[in-house]
Amino acid sequence: MSIEKQTRERSDSIDSQTSNNSNRSHSTQSSNGDVDNRKDDRYVVLCETSGREFESWYYFIRYEGNEKALEYLQKQLEKIDMYILDDFSTFDLDLDHYFSETTAKEMTMLEVNSYSFHRKFDGKMSMISLGLKKRDDNDDMLEKLFDKLGLGQIEEYVEDEDIDSDDLASDSDSRSDYSSDEDEDLVPPPEETRPTKLVPREVEKIAGARHKKNKRK
Repeated sequence: MSIEKQTRERSDSIDSQTSNNSNRSHSTQSSNGDVDNRKDDRYVVLCETSGREFESWYYFIRYEGNEKALEYLQKQLEKIDMYILDDFSTFDLDLDHYFSETTAKEMTMLEVNSYSFHRKFDGKMSMISLGLKKRDDNDDMLEKLFDKLGLGQIEEYVEDEDIDSDDLASDSDSRSDYSSDEDEDLVPPPEETRPTKLVPREVEKIAGARHKKNKRK
């Protein structure tokens, strides 16, 4: 093979490698561009563990735009030694790991709890002051934390909860879950002691009934 031909083939090989590297670089840049776009959809998790219901609930909160509010809440939570006290809840906020909007949405569909589903919030989070004082002992701080955020009260401080229309049950739907049959005696009295039909039935009591939030039908 002539020297001229070897030189030409080597040159073509170098051009081909340069082109491939350029394509890979362009692909990497495009991939990075996609990642940068996805940063606008990152969510972090505030976990509430209820001493009353013996369940843990994940609140997925949009990270972008809420950084300062989340960091302020985290600094307060770090001052509290978390343990279950009476019916109070404990809270953990993970700002080291992020979740996509798709993952956050899918987690709200998980049905493993009896009292509440996991929840997702897309809007602005306001600054939350737990009102902790230097004189407070740990039990006092746990009580203040529960009074402020316990049993899903995070909804009062973060806007735009993502709720499917199918999950919005009307008050009448909730009441229909409790029929008049359920208000009857578990063990009916003997025939001779039962009230006659002339005696009006006791007004059905449904106040205080607690239902699973966002119950899917």
